[in-house]
Amino acid sequence: MSKITKTISFDTDDDRDILRWLDQQENRSAAVREAIRAHITRGGVTVSDVYQAVKDLERKMRSGSVAIQANRDEDWHEDPDLVAALTSLGNLS
Repeated sequence: MSKITKTISFDTDDDRDILRWLDQQENRSAAVREAIRAHITRGGVTVSDVYQAVKDLERKMRSGSVAIQANRDEDWHEDPDLVAALTSLGNLS
């Protein structure tokens, strides 16, 4: 079996959580492979994905790198499948 090495870069501020996680791993390569395979095979959006997206947006808003402006003149149409999926998440016990 042959091996190949790949290089990856991290931002010390934006990726602080990833760097902390990596530092806690006994075998970093195995941990990264396992995380990537879990991401590839799960096949959909999880509650954790939604939570992380909200936290990322919150971080960006606090830093001023993104601004949200509501346009009340436009009609807002929600995707019914998305509404149903989010509603079912709220009903989990």
